Amino acid sequence: MKMGISSIEKNAFIKWYLSNFKTEHREMVWLLEYVMKRDYLLKHVHFVFEAHLCPRSIIISTKEKEKRPFRYYKDHVVTTDVDKAFHDIRLNPEETLYIEMVYDNVRQSLHYAEVLEDNPYLPEDYYLQNEDYILLEKIMEETTYKSKVQFIKSKIDQALDIGDMDLFFKWSEELKKLQRLDNRSG
Repeated sequence: MKMGISSIEKNAFIKWYLSNFKTEHREMVWLLEYVMKRDYLLKHVHFVFEAHLCPRSIIISTKEKEKRPFRYYKDHVVTTDVDKAFHDIRLNPEETLYIEMVYDNVRQSLHYAEVLEDNPYLPEDYYLQNEDYILLEKIMEETTYKSKVQFIKSKIDQALDIGDMDLFFKWSEELKKLQRLDNRSG
């Protein structure tokens, strides 16, 4: 994803969107046209995924089954009233505004990809599923185990290098214990 999308690119995307997606809510079109025609607003607009996580955002959906085709988020308050959003945007033009467009195949859309930016409010693990956490835990356990084995083997080598048989037996026994524990859990 790119950073620093130009106002010209954002304007072109909104024009493309308006010409390709129809909405029954004329106010949504007016709002997008208002934003599109004002370069000073476009400088503060960022197109992202998961805009609901942002402090000030709009989500516009053209999905047929969408019950709320327009949502405006500001400081944990959500409204479906386009006029309220319009007035806030008009009165606070310098505030950053994140916009998410939801339409069929948006994640494969080259047009959206051209203006899409990273969402700075998206947690790094937002898209992870429970299976991902289980896999990550297994990887961490395996890495920890390998690290412990490597550490103990280095201690065994050190003991052999200095000829300390007590240390050699101590660390050899530690290695055997670790391997027995690993065999029980795996």
